[in-house]
Amino acid sequence: MKRISIHLLTNVLLMLVGILLIIFYTIPDVLQWVAVVIGVLFLLPSMAYLVAVALRKAEVRSQSDMLGILPAVGGMCFGVIMIVKPYLFENVITLLLGVLMVILGLFHIIYLMLSWRTLSVKGWYLFAPIVVLASGVAVLALAGVRDNAALVALLTGVSLLLFNFTSMQEYLAERRLRHEASREQMGETAVQPAEEATDKSENDIVI
Repeated sequence: MKRISIHLLTNVLLMLVGILLIIFYTIPDVLQWVAVVIGVLFLLPSMAYLVAVALRKAEVRSQSDMLGILPAVGGMCFGVIMIVKPYLFENVITLLLGVLMVILGLFHIIYLMLSWRTLSVKGWYLFAPIVVLASGVAVLALAGVRDNAALVALLTGVSLLLFNFTSMQEYLAERRLRHEASREQMGETAVQPAEEATDKSENDIVI
């Protein structure tokens, strides 16, 4: 059974988040809903951990289980606060989304520049990550953009889709490079037996 690639899973999740943000960016207080979702992601794993520890027999509980209770309680309380009062985190989430876009854009720009010759990167490959980077900078630097929750959500959704588009282009380029390398290797292995056969026949003639 093949293992699921963490890289592929991350890209699929980011793509789904991007699609949802593009679809629902016009919802009033959309970033507060993002805060609620993040709160749920904090709450559910923390509750599951606490329930698992509580149901475990006392003699079976390890010291690491007991040490994990404090962070789990903290994560549960933080999740509850984000769910009950999401408006408190709207500005923080805006900044986090801006930073996320900057990181994603820089990641692909740096990777493409380092792989320019190896992968035969074309200039238009840089268009999407530059747009992602510019969107992040706009959210962080421009108050007019930062204060518009709908625009921030839309820019984030588009940026996540562009991130996936660039990831796909890089994957196809890497795959093409691997195929070319495998064909060259197969060609070399095919030539070697022919050369060995020629050498053997020459030796037979000499003898």
